[in-house]
Amino acid sequence: MTVEIADALAELAEANPAVHALLGNLARAVVDSAGSPEQDRAFPELSDIRIADEPDGASAAKGKPMHRIHGPYRHYDKWLIKIVDRATRKATNETYATKEEADAVADRLRRVEKKQAGISVGKALDAYAAYLGEKGNKPRTIVTTLHRLRRLFRGTEKIAVAALNPAAAEKLYEGLAAADGSAFAVDTKRNILNQAKTFLKWCKGKGWARINSLEHVQGMGKRKRGKPQLTIDEARKFLTTAAAMAGEGDKGAVAAMMALIMGMRGSEIAERIVRNLDDGGRILWITDAKTQAGVRRLQVPDQLQPLLRTLVEGKGAGDRIFGQDRNRHWVLRAVHRVCKAAVVPVVPAHGLRGTHVTLAVSAGATGNLVAAALGHESFTTTARHYAKAEAIQNAQQEQALRELAK
Repeated sequence: MTVEIADALAELAEANPAVHALLGNLARAVVDSAGSPEQDRAFPELSDIRIADEPDGASAAKGKPMHRIHGPYRHYDKWLIKIVDRATRKATNETYATKEEADAVADRLRRVEKKQAGISVGKALDAYAAYLGEKGNKPRTIVTTLHRLRRLFRGTEKIAVAALNPAAAEKLYEGLAAADGSAFAVDTKRNILNQAKTFLKWCKGKGWARINSLEHVQGMGKRKRGKPQLTIDEARKFLTTAAAMAGEGDKGAVAAMMALIMGMRGSEIAERIVRNLDDGGRILWITDAKTQAGVRRLQVPDQLQPLLRTLVEGKGAGDRIFGQDRNRHWVLRAVHRVCKAAVVPVVPAHGLRGTHVTLAVSAGATGNLVAAALGHESFTTTARHYAKAEAIQNAQQEQALRELAK
């Protein structure tokens, strides 16, 4: 509303008491809706969204309000409040009959602004990425995490973190979809929710939000536990076929054997460098992993030692054993090739990791040893996602019988 229009309305209101009452009610309705906790936007008529990033260079992180509230000023026989949107520079004027009424409205608007001021979601995500890097997370993991978070919070990058309320945050989660519009798998969607909760908890700790707006949102759908595994006979066929293929110079078959025999992650296999193969090929060092527990030293089985020594011949200490361009997807494709050649069910590399765990536990390996070999912080993760329940139960029975036989 411009000053000229405000003047005209003031004159009309003065001449007509009914118009005066109507304008007063409308003004109070706008103010009351701004202070209502059910409203998702405090000033919908001023700005489409709560833009916390200011074009004049003011930092949202400094807690600048998104609107400037000026007044009240004497305006003829009324009192005027001016509201300026920092993002659009658009000004809106509101007039009130008494100074007391105008003061009360201005105070309420300033309280609302103070509550909603703060860093934007986009800026917070950038800061979170830097924090994860400083914390030591792997670059690939950071990229994946931020990609998922930006999918969840898409369209809200310029909204203040403090302005996200539980109802709006839950709608974001319910509407979460992949870039092509397809639905995420249940596990992926629930993982994104957990990552977003962690992000908002971090924002709250930084003082950028009063609450974690996703804290009480429940994940939808039932998780799948573990990956498909091979039976003992199938694992034997797989290993025999892979060994034959490796003997003919198939590097991917060597990687597939490592997934089954050593229980390594696909990324751990692909990223190993020559220097990691130690003690004449008998030791393999895992120098970086998802967690500190993943940094470990593995014994290389006898059948793999000559194959790995052949692969590192003539390479520098910093060269990758399987090639500079190899990654976990390459290992996955190699595992699939060997499965098809061995005529066994096609399982992912993580499925071979699970098969390794089940066989190890069945053979009597203790939970702590198996967890340490896999790079898990505890056997709880191993049992939940990798080891077959019957393998754990059988191992426990055998241990109990050995104790009784003493």
